[in-house]
Amino acid sequence: MDPVHILTAFVICSIIGIPSYKMNVVDFSGLLSGYVVGMGVILFTDLKWFILIFMFFFLSGAATKYKYDKKKKKGVAQEKKGARGYLNVFGNGLVALSLAILEGIVGGKVFFIGYVASVATATADTAGGEIGRLSKKNPRLITNLKEVPTGTEGAVSLLGEVAEFLIALFVGILAFIMGYGYDIIIIAASAGFIGANIDSIIGATLETKMEWWGNNWTNFTSTLIGAFAGIVIYSL
Repeated sequence: MDPVHILTAFVICSIIGIPSYKMNVVDFSGLLSGYVVGMGVILFTDLKWFILIFMFFFLSGAATKYKYDKKKKKGVAQEKKGARGYLNVFGNGLVALSLAILEGIVGGKVFFIGYVASVATATADTAGGEIGRLSKKNPRLITNLKEVPTGTEGAVSLLGEVAEFLIALFVGILAFIMGYGYDIIIIAASAGFIGANIDSIIGATLETKMEWWGNNWTNFTSTLIGAFAGIVIYSL
């Protein structure tokens, strides 16, 4: 690869990553893994792809910090003052990174479709979930709709569901603005919303019943399914 391209990718990720680390959006492991994901996307695709994955980190970080003290009082705030580690970064970004690499090696619109759907899923689930924790009403478990305490794995609320859809829609609109066609709006909004709810279903089932299945596996699986859903919607 061109050394200038590598240096440019490093500088761009540093401009975003170092302030994020200082503001406790990510811890040191999250910073390093952010370099891997961000530089990988830039080196194998272009800045437009990077902007989309950056929006995941930006919106997720902002939503996590939003009314953090209020969420802490409710006992549902993220640990370490909301700083995300490498497992969270890879859990949410590994599918997107893999699709970006495939785009760089093989090429084809299908990888971009999957990429956008994956990013929409991760962003909708993480940022939407953080907003949903602020709901004044108790959420309901997605598998049986029974009321459960806020923070229960697999719990959903009207506020959270609306936030997830709007965030996925925003990712699609951003991709459209960058020149990828109006159909990407429908694909991102639909696949992102589906993927985010798949995340809740997995959280209510596998994550709560299998000790080794943590939240990061849930994130990885839901973004993979979200990417697949986007490709299926595109093909239809």
